[in-house]
Amino acid sequence: MEFYIILGVILYLSIALDILQTTLSMHGGGWLTSRTSHFFWKCVYWLSGKDGESKLLGHAGYLLLASIVVVWVFILWLSFSFILYGMPGVIVDSTTKVPADFLELVYYAGFSLSTLGMGDFVPVTTAARILTSFFSFTGLILLTMSVTYFIPVLSAVIEQRKLGIRLSLLGKSPQEIVLNAWNGENFDSLLKKSDELSGSIIKYSQQHRAYPVIHYFHNTDVETTVILQLARLHEALQILSYKIPDEYRPDDQILRPLHKAFENYFKVLLEVTHIKLRDTEPESSNLDALVGTNFFGEQKPDSSVPDKITRHRKFFHSLIYLDGWKWDQVDPKKS
Repeated sequence: MEFYIILGVILYLSIALDILQTTLSMHGGGWLTSRTSHFFWKCVYWLSGKDGESKLLGHAGYLLLASIVVVWVFILWLSFSFILYGMPGVIVDSTTKVPADFLELVYYAGFSLSTLGMGDFVPVTTAARILTSFFSFTGLILLTMSVTYFIPVLSAVIEQRKLGIRLSLLGKSPQEIVLNAWNGENFDSLLKKSDELSGSIIKYSQQHRAYPVIHYFHNTDVETTVILQLARLHEALQILSYKIPDEYRPDDQILRPLHKAFENYFKVLLEVTHIKLRDTEPESSNLDALVGTNFFGEQKPDSSVPDKITRHRKFFHSLIYLDGWKWDQVDPKKS
């Protein structure tokens, strides 16, 4: 019977640590929560036919939140049941005084965790009474922490939607973002927003670190989904940094906040998600729409970029694919 006590204690410590790390730390979700989230998303992703506009993907976020709480409750419930099962005779029927069997222990553990206190089964030893009180407090704390976790998660999801809408106003393609930024002399209309945009991207990245589950709140609107908008801005940033002729190219120091914001974004997502990066790099930006402008000239520049940027583009390519979208929706072939 000691085996069941040890098993119950291991389950309890594991899920308690997972809950604490998920709800209170800035190191992403707990081990179990992170892998449950990733597995859940993969299942919904395949069931949706890998279609970013699927309504099923749009429901994945809140269903995942509910599933996480169900997993927490189930493992806590199971841990208490195993501990009681390893202590024969400590829980009895309040009327007949007959010791509870395993299913009755599961029932007793369940109403103790929910703090209902039905009273038809009672503990008969001091250790069992203390355990019952301990798990009742645990159940109450779990309920409180779940609610306090949900509220900032949903707030972060709203911020995610707002960021997608804000970035969509810059342009419907990387080339359009560049063209809209040109005022006839320079790109100040975009560069003046550099600090604001980089601050928003950094905030979004840190919300991913605190609440990794927001990564699975999918927006089915191709016009405003944040991952496509971030990829477009990143492509436009590479055009401004490496494709524009030197005489019109913005100063590196002005673009540096955006570059650093994206680097932080990639770093955080690699830490808190279980994304398997694709080896293929997306096609180079389509620059046809820029050819002939007074800041670009008639010839396309060299398409080469630093290796770091290549890795970043592969990262975005992977994110977009795993979110059900295609690269053509970031950088249309005809802009």
